[in-house]
Amino acid sequence: MAVIRQRSNSFGQVLTLAAAKFQSLVKATVDGFVSLATNFSEMSSQVAGPVRIVEQGAQFAKDDISFLFPFTAIISINLAIINILPLPALDGGQLAFLIIEALRGKPLPMRLQENVMQTGLFLILGLGVFLIVRDTTQLAVVQKFFQ
Repeated sequence: MAVIRQRSNSFGQVLTLAAAKFQSLVKATVDGFVSLATNFSEMSSQVAGPVRIVEQGAQFAKDDISFLFPFTAIISINLAIINILPLPALDGGQLAFLIIEALRGKPLPMRLQENVMQTGLFLILGLGVFLIVRDTTQLAVVQKFFQ
C-alpha cells in the first residue's frame, strides 16, 4: 500500500480533501456490507473479530504508524454503519421501534420489545464469541505453538 502525502495550501483545502476521503471510505464500507449480504459464502472469510482487528492494527503500527489513521477511520465508519442497521439491541433497532410506533400511533407491547432486544443481544454476543474463538485459533502465534 502506497502512502500519498499531500501538502495543502489552506484550511479549506484540508476540509475538502478530508470530506472526499471520508466519502470514499463510507462508500467502500457500504459496498463491502452489500457484498457481504449478497455473497455471504464468498465474503464470510473477510469478516474479522476483535482479535484479528487488533492483530492487523499491530501489524500496521509495526510497518508504518501512519497506516493506523486510515485503519482507525475505517473501523469507526464500520461501527457507525453497523450501529445504525435496524438490528435488535443496536441503535438502529431502537430507531425501528420508534418508526413502528409512529406508524401505529402507539408503542409495541413492552414485553415484545424486551424479547426482541434480548434475542438480538444474544445473537450479537454469540457472533462476537464465535469471531473471537475463530480469530484466536487462526493467530499465527497459536498456530506455531501447536505445530
